[in-house]
This record gives sequence, C-alpha cells and structure tokens, in this order.
Amino acid sequence: MSNILTVPEWHADVKTSSKITLVVIDMQKLFLTDKESPWIDKKLLSVIPNIEKLIKTIEIQNVIFTRFIPPKNWQDEQDSWKTYYRINQKITPNFLGTKASEIIDEFTPYISNSVVASRKKSASIFMAGNFQSKIKKKSTKILIFSGIETDYCVLSSVLDAIHLGYYVVVVMDACASSKKQGQKHAKGIFERFPEQLWITSTDDLIDHFQKYN
Repeated sequence: MSNILTVPEWHADVKTSSKITLVVIDMQKLFLTDKESPWIDKKLLSVIPNIEKLIKTIEIQNVIFTRFIPPKNWQDEQDSWKTYYRINQKITPNFLGTKASEIIDEFTPYISNSVVASRKKSASIFMAGNFQSKIKKKSTKILIFSGIETDYCVLSSVLDAIHLGYYVVVVMDACASSKKQGQKHAKGIFERFPEQLWITSTDDLIDHFQKYN
C-alpha cells in the first residue's frame, strides 16, 4: 500500500513540473557489464527497468547521469585516495581501458538529451566538478536518487545533499547494492532524516506524480 498520504507536507511539491532533478548514479560498464572488471556484479542490473520508468515519467530534461571515473594512474592521487587506488588499481583505465567508464548501453538513448556530470573520482556526486553548477542552473530544490551502490555512492551523495539543504527522495527499488545487507543498512541511515528525506518506491513515486500533476 502506498504511504503517500502519511508523508510530510513538502512531498506535495515533488511534481514533474516542479524544480526536481533525477540523479542516476554510476550505471556504468565498470560495475555492470565489463567482464574484465573486478567490480562487476550482474545483480545490480535489476534496477534498470525502474530507472527507465522514472526517466520516462520525470522527463529527460530533468535527469543527470553521473560517472565514477578512476584516475589513469594511481600514483597521480594524493593521501588516502592514493592508497585506495593502489589497492584497486585493476579498475583504473590502465587495466580496463576507458570504455569501462561509459554508461551502459541501455541508457545510451537517453544520454544525448540529458546531462552527464563531469568526472567524479570518489563516492559523492558533489565531488563531480560541475554537478552543483548543473543543478543550480536548473534551479533544483529536490533531488531524486537512483543508481548504484545504495550503501556507498548513493549514501554519500544523499548525505551531502541533505547537508547542503536539498530535499531528497530515495527510490529504493531503483537503487541496488552488491553487498547482501547493503540496501538494509543504507535504508536504516536514510530513516534518520525523515524531515528532509523521503524513502519511496518506483511505483509509489509514479503514483504520486499522477496524483499531484
């Protein structure tokens, strides 16, 4: 059963005609389809249909795709990130090439008419150099999150968004984790921010749009 009637008042402002942006986080070959990648996990592919439903409902001009792009050489990084990429150097372009960082083919039809944020080298989308400028240009007030991984890049991005004052919607069945308890643990953290964060599902959010538009 939908929980639309019990949510805080600001949820009524989540409309396809309002200042919203759907963020599709890191749906890349590196994680989903590149057989040479040590990080590939095919169960993450399960969220593709729900993300496509959201894109078609929210409309492509209100969508931003993000990409996690490792440095070519781990030696180029600083401090703890240098250690991180030294340990995980098999996911760098030196090993996998540049195509691994591309967004998967299923979303290719949408990319030309949407925005792809510039490279981010760590978890949060706010580490992508032009992400904030892109959403400010759109006058975004509400960020809707989908993509991977729920307990890493999505979680980091959501927390930054809240700290920066955005209202946040997390569409749980349009997000996925490679870790068995990842989804559950991330949801537990999201539940700590009920005033600013709405946890919902794809169908409930689409029903909400139909009700308020």
